[in-house]
Amino acid sequence: MFWSKKTERWRSSSSRLIGLNALFFVAWGAVFTGVLYWEIAGYLGSVAQRSLMQRAHYYQKVNDEALVSELAESEWYSIPGIDAYGLFTADGKYLAGNLLKVPSHLPDDGQVHYLERGLSVALPREVTRSSHAMRVDRPDGRVLVLARDGGSISAVGGIIGQALFWGLSLTLVPGLIGWLLLRRRPLRRAERLQHTTESIVSGNLRERLPISARRDELDMLSNAVNTMLEHIEQLMLEVKGVCDSIAHDLRTPLTRLHARLYQLHKLPLQQEYVDSLNLALEESESIMSRFQGLLRISELEDTRRRSAFEIIQPEHLVAQAHEFYEPLAHEKNQQLILHVNGVCPPLQGDPSLLFETLVNLMDNAIKFTQPGGVIYLSCVLAEEGVVIEVLDNGPGIPERDRKSVTRRLYRGDETRQQPGNGLGLSLVAAIVRLHGFTLNIEAGPDDRGTRIVITCPQLEDPDSVS
Repeated sequence: MFWSKKTERWRSSSSRLIGLNALFFVAWGAVFTGVLYWEIAGYLGSVAQRSLMQRAHYYQKVNDEALVSELAESEWYSIPGIDAYGLFTADGKYLAGNLLKVPSHLPDDGQVHYLERGLSVALPREVTRSSHAMRVDRPDGRVLVLARDGGSISAVGGIIGQALFWGLSLTLVPGLIGWLLLRRRPLRRAERLQHTTESIVSGNLRERLPISARRDELDMLSNAVNTMLEHIEQLMLEVKGVCDSIAHDLRTPLTRLHARLYQLHKLPLQQEYVDSLNLALEESESIMSRFQGLLRISELEDTRRRSAFEIIQPEHLVAQAHEFYEPLAHEKNQQLILHVNGVCPPLQGDPSLLFETLVNLMDNAIKFTQPGGVIYLSCVLAEEGVVIEVLDNGPGIPERDRKSVTRRLYRGDETRQQPGNGLGLSLVAAIVRLHGFTLNIEAGPDDRGTRIVITCPQLEDPDSVS
């Protein structure tokens, strides 16, 4: 079964490779940005620590009486909003500076510490985002707190984030455009290959995979497949020719044998000889019908018959089959119910072959359904196309045999005693394949009976078919 084109477009190898490359680029850019931010943050933190230590060493050389004036003068060369200080009494009362209080979480060890919560400053409505700070105890008992705002690190992080955003935008946007453009050609080639492969699977072994002028690896694979198809077609033709020759060669002597048996049957003979001749005539007719059926299937497998296809209305075909078999069903005390859901869209095919398909299906349904049974024949429009269904409440086909009943001359264990040659469903399958339809054999409701469903895709443009 082939993937739908919509799904294939997003699951193609080119789409996956380009998508994975884009994800790898984004992940690598995020890792690069994180490492860059960590390095810059470490560098700025060390600068802040050295600056605070230098200021602390300088103020240690200033005596207690000149400290307040020296701190005030330092405001002239400090960076506003970045550098801050506060002078407090031993019990934490504010004396001077733009820091309002001593942070309770700042250790008293004379070392620089990074504070996440920031420090309250005297500037209205402002609180530093984060700070490097240190506490210095003066000889006179006062406490000096020096701080440097850590917001520059956050600002640098914002700059790096913006750079990453624009870098990804300038890379991913052209990458997505290139992705859309580059994936179109491989997808078109894949769709052509899929279309050709579907034609080959439907039985047209004369089809070959297209090969471009690039002679790339996909063309190498197509060439290998075409070579294989040529050998397969040759072998199939040889086998088909041998089988057809055998069938044709045997049909003539069988016809003569049947004619001579029929002539003997006309002679005045004893009853025991008449009975033997009747059995011989029945066996010869059965053998001839089998050879005729095999030749018929071989003829249907020749896809050149499609040239005679025409536009047909499926509901008319189903109604004719119902009308043809309704008297026979009535004779066997069976109900033959027809269900047609309005006017179905037209199909392209051979009316006589499709009618032969319905004849075989209806013949099997009536033959294997007990008297008093019910047989449904329906033709409805579904999402996948026109659906023709034959449903009966007979003994059904065992699940183990549902894939084998379409093989030539196959007879299940339950049907060996029934009349027939095992070619009815084989003919149905051959006609369905010739038309490009789908045949499904299922169990009926509650696992009773047999449901045979033929799904016929709608024509894309019925007016374009002559």
